[in-house]
Amino acid sequence: MTPTVFEVFAEEDYEFLNITRGGVYGNQITSRTPLKGIFKLRSSSSTGNNIETRQSTSTLHAHPEDYKCWDYSELVGHGICKDGIYYQISEVTEGKNFDNGLVEHLTFTLERADYV
Repeated sequence: MTPTVFEVFAEEDYEFLNITRGGVYGNQITSRTPLKGIFKLRSSSSTGNNIETRQSTSTLHAHPEDYKCWDYSELVGHGICKDGIYYQISEVTEGKNFDNGLVEHLTFTLERADYV
């Protein structure tokens, strides 16, 4: 049987951030949940029209059982804190086992974020 991503790569600690969006004070962290997953840092900057912008396409492979109470589409807009850096979840995809069709991991695409 093919090993899962969690059997191949080392897991790291991170915090899932439940975010309340658009309040008077901006996007606020309402709760934090410590979890483990596989974090892949990707960052760069680009310049166009004399403006430099920071880009991040970091990803996190998360255990689906940690999010069993969520509709996965509802995770978009919530956050992750890894090593003191905050990220917003911009996309969620399911990683399925091709042999049995079960969801083995969730992949979160992350963008850098600032929260209150």
